[in-house]
Order: sequence, then structure tokens, then C-alpha cells
Amino acid sequence: MKQQKAGLTLLIMFLALAGFFAEPVSAQWLREKIKDAIRARVDKKALEQQVASTLYEIEHAGRKRTYYLYLPSKWDKTSALPVVFLFHGGGGGARGALYYYELEKKAEEAGFMLVAPNGTGESEHVLLTWNVAFGFGYAHQNNVDDVGFANALLDELAGKYPIDPKRIYATGLSNGAIFCHFLAAAPGNRFAAIAPVVGTAGGRDEGEKSWHHPPTPQIPVSACIIQGLIDEHVPIEGGLQKSSIAAAKEMWSASQTIDLWVTANGCDKTPASSFDKKMNTTIHHFKNGRNNSEVIAYVIHDMGHAWPGSTRVPRAGSDKPTPNFPGNDIIWEFFSSHPRP
Repeated sequence: MKQQKAGLTLLIMFLALAGFFAEPVSAQWLREKIKDAIRARVDKKALEQQVASTLYEIEHAGRKRTYYLYLPSKWDKTSALPVVFLFHGGGGGARGALYYYELEKKAEEAGFMLVAPNGTGESEHVLLTWNVAFGFGYAHQNNVDDVGFANALLDELAGKYPIDPKRIYATGLSNGAIFCHFLAAAPGNRFAAIAPVVGTAGGRDEGEKSWHHPPTPQIPVSACIIQGLIDEHVPIEGGLQKSSIAAAKEMWSASQTIDLWVTANGCDKTPASSFDKKMNTTIHHFKNGRNNSEVIAYVIHDMGHAWPGSTRVPRAGSDKPTPNFPGNDIIWEFFSSHPRP
């Protein structure tokens, strides 16, 4: 409601100002001015979110790119650090992801480097996206090389800090989770394991004939796949999105996404399945993959499109995270158990 009132106020203000111009003002001009004002407003609001990480910037492919970096205080400055990349959801930003998902606390506790890059967009801190084959927003429309950026950022960090090359991991939400699939399947992949949260590996525009999905992964990558049973943005059964911030897409089912990694890793096709009553979660564990790789799928029965165990994002249409599934603990436990051989 507050956002609607703010938008209405801005509209009235610009319509009033338009009356002072000698020449007629186009509707397009007004729309752009309103969008600029809203972007500035949400950017300013994002900076009010307090995080412990430090903001840095690098240049890649002629673009200024930014990222947040958190180093655990107990690190001795010489030991090789495991690295976790956190990719925010579409329409969000790295600062908000750090603030709401609370992974900085886990990085401090467990002693890993946390890297939270920003996607691209027309704002600096929010309304940003990652470029995937069936994506949306600025990154997709401008064919931004986000895989190249992630690898360039990894090179930048490896040149400054003693990173453990066998313990490099990626997690993300929604559009950021989808990007994890594409990043880990890309040629020359350097990530030992991924933990996509509510993000499928395949999709297409409504009515499109061909599916878009990552290439067949050449290197085994362990995957911890977390899905909400009542997610309407990324439906567990696949098909057309029931709720979306952009034009609706058709999505792969969770089973298709799981099968991508089970097949690529050479895991047992039949999982060891169980139900955890406390977490209200069905667990499918696919074992015996090449290079000790595994796939574990968590289906959280009482959660939609959210980061489990986190703070709810105060945005219209956002789903409530379940408090019973300790997402950060489970993700890190999985990562720490799956280094590269």
C-alpha cells in the first residue's frame, strides 16, 4: 500500500510539473521520469539495510560490476578459504539478499568467504537480474555475460586472497538459483557444488516450442536442490507460472531439474527417500555419483517462493519462509561435505 501511495504521489507531482513546460510533455517522458524517481527511491531504501559485507567494484566486458564481500573475523589471513557465492533473486539485489537471507552469520560461524555479486539493471542496488536462457529483465534483454563475470570475479578474488580451489560453491534464490544451474554447467566450471533455492534448470516463454536449459555438464557437480511444495513462481510440478513479476514462463518440473544433475553426475537413479517431520520436508538422496558427487532434493511442504529459515521480504506477493527448515545450516553442511576431489 505504501508503495502504491508513493507511486501515485510521484505521478501527481510529475503531472503537475508538466503543466509548467511551454511545449507539450510526452507520456513517454513522464513514464521515464517516474521510473527514474522510483529507482532512486528504492535504491536509497536498499542502502538503509545494514550488512557487514563491504561493497567493491570491478569492470567486466565494458561494464562496471559490483559485489559485496564478507571475510570471517577469525580467519588468520593465511589459511585457504572456502568460498560461497550468493546470487540474489530477480528484481532484487545483493545487499537485500545478504540482509534477508542472513548468510553473513553462517560465514562468520563456519569460516568461509561470502561473495554476493549484483546482477545488472537500471538501478544500482535493486531491480537487478541474472542472464539465463529463459530469463527476463535487463540482463536477459542485453545478453549480459554473467557467467564470464562470475569467473572474472573469482579470478579477481583468487589474486587477492588464498582461496581453496577445491571448495568453491554457489547458491541463490529464484533467478539467482536458475543462474547457479547455468553457471555450474558451463564449460570450464570451477564450482564444486551448488545449492539452488526455488529455481528450476529449464524453461521457456509461454507458447514457445523449444525448452531452454543448461548444456550437459561435463564435470560432476554435487547439487542441493531446495523447493517449496506450494511455490507458484516456480511450480514444483512444472508448467506455467501461476505468479510472476514478469511475463509468465513455462518451467521445468523439479523432477526434470533433479534428473539433469543425477544423470550428469552418474548418481543412482533411485533415491533414498524419507520424510523429516520436524522440518515438514521430503528428502530425496541420490548417491554414488562420479567423483563422490551426490544430489539431495528437499521438498518443503509448507513453503512457497522464499529462502527457508530467513526473514520475509516486505514486498507485495512475497511468500513467507518456513521457520522449521534451517536453510543456511543445511546448505553449508552440504557444501562442506562436497569438495572437489
